[in-house]
Amino acid sequence: SIYLSIYLSIYLSIYLSIYLSIYLSIYLSIYLSIYLSIYLSIYLSIYLSIYLSIYLTINLIYLSIKT
Repeated sequence: SIYLSIYLSIYLSIYLSIYLSIYLSIYLSIYLSIYLSIYLSIYLSIYLSIYLSIYLTINLIYLSIKT
């Protein structure tokens, strides 16, 4: 009886740890990928828009000076 309870507790702890680690790794990978993709897209769009606006203004100033 004591052996059985010890065996069950060990088995349950191992099973739970494996299950939790797998579940957490999958959940974290999905969450991180979604978060990173959203963050990167927002960051890239803002960066590109700023860069393009600066580039265009410099070009316009250059053209206006040239003419």
